[in-house]
Amino acid sequence: MHPNIKGMAAALGLALLLAACQTQTAPRPGGGPGGGLGPQPTAESGTVAGFVVNANAGEGVPGSAVAAYEAGTDNLLGTTTTASDGSFSLDVAAGAVDLRFEKEGYAGSQVLNLRLDEEGVTRIAVIQREAFNPDWPTTPPQVTLGKVADGNVYEAAFGFIPYDVTVSPAAPLTTDLIYAALGKTPGSGFITGYRELFVSTNATGDRFLDPLRYAAAGPTTFQVVAYDTNGNRTQLFRYVEVSVPFINDVDLVPPELRSVMAVTLNKQIGFFSVQPQAAPEGANLYVDLAWLPKLDFSHAPNDAPYGYRVYRSFDGDDFELIGTVAGSTTFYTDASPLLAPGRTVHYRVTAFVGELESPPSNVLVTTPLDVFDVRLTGPGDGDVGVPVAPTFTWEASTTLSGYHYYAGAVWDTLTGENAWFASPASPMLVNRTSWTWNEDGAYTNTPLETLQRGRSYEWQLIEAYALDDPVHPTAVSIAADGLGLWFPFGVASTDHFTFTTAP
Repeated sequence: MHPNIKGMAAALGLALLLAACQTQTAPRPGGGPGGGLGPQPTAESGTVAGFVVNANAGEGVPGSAVAAYEAGTDNLLGTTTTASDGSFSLDVAAGAVDLRFEKEGYAGSQVLNLRLDEEGVTRIAVIQREAFNPDWPTTPPQVTLGKVADGNVYEAAFGFIPYDVTVSPAAPLTTDLIYAALGKTPGSGFITGYRELFVSTNATGDRFLDPLRYAAAGPTTFQVVAYDTNGNRTQLFRYVEVSVPFINDVDLVPPELRSVMAVTLNKQIGFFSVQPQAAPEGANLYVDLAWLPKLDFSHAPNDAPYGYRVYRSFDGDDFELIGTVAGSTTFYTDASPLLAPGRTVHYRVTAFVGELESPPSNVLVTTPLDVFDVRLTGPGDGDVGVPVAPTFTWEASTTLSGYHYYAGAVWDTLTGENAWFASPASPMLVNRTSWTWNEDGAYTNTPLETLQRGRSYEWQLIEAYALDDPVHPTAVSIAADGLGLWFPFGVASTDHFTFTTAP
């Protein structure tokens, strides 16, 4: 492995989910005043499209019934069903709508007061988890947001926005989590970045949110997400404006985009092409970006950016704004369901203050790798009479690139002693599917020169990943990451075998 791999891995940051897409329509009966669909789209119609996913950067939820209502009412505007990849698209009357999502075995999910414009498509990604207990209520909790109303204007320089949130789950459930944030879709905090978090409480009390932490400027949203103990979810929008003083004497310098890394995990971690997709089934897929600020101190302190804007393109020409972060932040995580294995994506970043924005940074490109797994083949689970210098073998489900890296460990079940499956002389096995104990002589003249006779051992691959480039990687696919080189919480290997050596 390249010597900087671990350092690069440690620099990876995680943070936000956007979405888009198409689907087929499948009306459901009931809901209107006469049991029909209610008012149908007119010439002043809007379109809402996106994905329903089971976790941030997670896989799509197919077959979820989607219903759109006039906001704050039971006036049904239209229905559809998510496609096999979790995508959906629905044309309804423009204005504020409530969206409700239902599927057997899943918690209920709803989005309240989502504003649809008359032109263009309003895109959203919605999380719908499997119910913790399907026999418990699957009704999304009621959420009341106080002190924040549509149309409110706040001064960023004032430093805070007052609010309070009250959540009322269906009995006998209680509130699990409450998130509040500006200009983003809060969800599981590990991948969505900064947000206000409240745990195991039905009310936040009087709180204040600092717009500077979110680099909020101009029209934006105040959003609240609440989960109850069965995984039912409610997301509430309020449309507000943050006023940032316009500064004339500013010389903004574009940041230097230093790295992009597409990360594919073959086991979904629930943080709490032309056709876009959600992450592969049972997997997570996201892209980490990191940049270096560039400041021109000739106008200090006004040259320090208020924030950074992150742009993405799938063709290298048309860049779309996908996120904004505070000026003290130098990383971003793109967890959009639009990302897909093999679909090349381009990124660039700008700095801004008020209405002024720097030229764009350099562009970096990555192509996410597909999912792969590694299965152990020998010694097999439960094998006996294994030689004291065994040959360990495994096989990858798919060869993704020219660079697969492996390392493993063996545990003596009697003493608890363990040793690297790959030796200190070769800490990572590259493009290998076997390794014979002490084949490089690194353990010669030590107690680990051979295994002990008649002893029970456990073994597994603790590292198994593929890189698109061995020196300057831009994409990694992880089958196992027991050391947390790439993903801080680690990814467990699929197999964990036990064998006994010959007496």
